[in-house]
Amino acid sequence: MENMERLLSAWIEEQTRRAVPVSVVLVQEKARSLFEELKRAQGEGAEAETFGASRGWFARFKARHGLRSLGAGGEAARAGAEAARRYPVLLRRVIEEGLLLILPLLVSLLWCSLSPPVSV
Repeated sequence: MENMERLLSAWIEEQTRRAVPVSVVLVQEKARSLFEELKRAQGEGAEAETFGASRGWFARFKARHGLRSLGAGGEAARAGAEAARRYPVLLRRVIEEGLLLILPLLVSLLWCSLSPPVSV
């Protein structure tokens, strides 16, 4: 189990370094696959061992390895990556079409719509 968690921690660090989003479900799946690989490598004696990668295990794993958060995962991460990819194109279009001149007006309208009504 210690070897699996050490390998899993290294895998998470590598994914984080490469800016690859990592979700709880993805970590649990990777933990199960690492556990199975290590079990096969150990041979007959390890066949009886089982591991479910439960949420409780994950919470303890995070505490043991000092993981605060794993960042956005799944759809949210993909949506953020897609928005970041499109941003330079959108910014260029805004500048070229002169929309930059009305941007302060749009921002102030946004803030007005977000502020609570003032009663006098």
